[in-house]
Amino acid sequence: MLKLAEGIGATPHRRGNGFETETGDNSASDLFHHLASSACPDADYIMYATCVTPFMKKETFEEMIRIFRNEPEKYDSVASVQNNKNFFWMNDKPLNFDPKAQCKSQNLPPVLNVTYAACIIERDNMICFRNCVGERPLLYEVDELEAIDIDTSLDFVISESLHKLSINTLDDVTTNLQYLNTGTTRQKPLLLDCTIRDGGYTNSWNFSDEFVTKAYKAVSESGMDYFEIGFRSNTKLFPPHSKMGKFAYVTDGVVRKMIARVPGGCKIAVMAKMGTFTADDFSNAADSPVDMVRVLFPLLDEDRKSKFCEKKFAECVQACRDIKAKGYTVCLNLACAEVLTMAEYESICDLVVYSKHKSFGPDGNAIVPGTACCDFLYLADTYGAVSADLASRLVKKLRFELTVRQRCSGCSIGFHAHNNLSDGWTKTLSAIDAGASIVDSCIFGLGRGAGNVQSEVLICHTQGMACGRNGKTLDLEPLLHFGDTNIQSYEHMPFQSRFSFGQNCLHLMTGFLKMHPDYAQTILNNYRGMPLSRSIKMLKMIQQKCHSTCQNSFHMKIFEEALEATKEEEF
Repeated sequence: MLKLAEGIGATPHRRGNGFETETGDNSASDLFHHLASSACPDADYIMYATCVTPFMKKETFEEMIRIFRNEPEKYDSVASVQNNKNFFWMNDKPLNFDPKAQCKSQNLPPVLNVTYAACIIERDNMICFRNCVGERPLLYEVDELEAIDIDTSLDFVISESLHKLSINTLDDVTTNLQYLNTGTTRQKPLLLDCTIRDGGYTNSWNFSDEFVTKAYKAVSESGMDYFEIGFRSNTKLFPPHSKMGKFAYVTDGVVRKMIARVPGGCKIAVMAKMGTFTADDFSNAADSPVDMVRVLFPLLDEDRKSKFCEKKFAECVQACRDIKAKGYTVCLNLACAEVLTMAEYESICDLVVYSKHKSFGPDGNAIVPGTACCDFLYLADTYGAVSADLASRLVKKLRFELTVRQRCSGCSIGFHAHNNLSDGWTKTLSAIDAGASIVDSCIFGLGRGAGNVQSEVLICHTQGMACGRNGKTLDLEPLLHFGDTNIQSYEHMPFQSRFSFGQNCLHLMTGFLKMHPDYAQTILNNYRGMPLSRSIKMLKMIQQKCHSTCQNSFHMKIFEEALEATKEEEF
């Protein structure tokens, strides 16, 4: 604390002489006398202000100083107080009300308590009175937020919670209630599969047309909303590399050929990284098979250092506006979400929202509603380091800044998680709970490094809230079949070890069906070569039998019946 004080220009003073703790024999009057005598020997005036009243406003301090300066003959000190209109008792007697003729609380005579958030007095008087409140004080009333004094653990938790909600004034409380009214309950998110685009980091986007088409078909049949097919890159700004496949340079022609093979498929998205494209690389949306363009803003300044650059971001905003003007749904993806500061997020939201005559009222909120450059402002968990708590706080922060501060209703929040800490789906659900309207995933988590949130796992966790496209129920099986055939066979999951355990398609299925895991484990232990389609068929039959007979434990007889019933079937 003393180092922090020195860092902002204050001269620290160590109490000493038994004043180090609150449990010594010295009284509060002894402390006031000690501070005036020892801490400020050359001062004429002293403001006693504590660090445990964190919501005092700068304007309050300034007004108290003004009064003290301008009316010295009337007041010998100014002290912050709180007006308590409560029914008080003292020494077994009512203090401020008559129990036989009790008034309403708002009509009670005020009882003022000194908050000690700020007390101003001449140094000599503080020594003489042994107090920071004189004999003729102006009792300056502060509001209930400014009066918060952190004395207990509960006080700290309350103050910390208010801080996380960006509440610094009573006006912020009202504003936050408006924000809460926009809805923070879990909503049905849009689901975007980026198996090809993010998975392309593993093979330089050298996927075959057959692989991509099958992935698109599986994603579409699962009920997901968007399929991101790769990058849209300008060959002059980002010259083709011999190792780069065509899905790093996706054209409308490539997309048309693919969607022709999958009639009625889900919507198509492409990503475009700043510095590798221009708005002219996109035709009008009405003439393109692409529905969504996701503009990636990398965290690089003009010197290519990993710092936020307002000038670079303004260029990104303009690119988004130009593409949106062509009729596309536009996402602005912020890389390295955990690196950006809250102040930078505020600047980002201010730049994202446009208003011809942008101005802000006394409460800090925009007077005129603005228009966003994008439909979704995305948080990208680039390093996989965003925690579930931070994901929630960042989504809430952006929603607050956009919907309340900027009064912009046309821009929602998206979240893209990586799975470095094996918590991808946890933080994705936290983001959804906080109000994210669209989230990303990949089949079997296929992606750079530790990979991404698995689309099949995300569907399991969102099955109770998401209905998919056109009200269609989400379907896990198409993703499992594609992953089993094209990414990694369930026979080799988990990797062989001394123990038989670990995540597997079949264990995922038992969780999805709410049934005993030993049914999956029995297949893995004794029938590992069984086709996935037959295994899933068996598990479904077993689930129906178990639930209809209230037999939730593992029963070998039920397993053997399902095994026999599927023996002659071809899948």
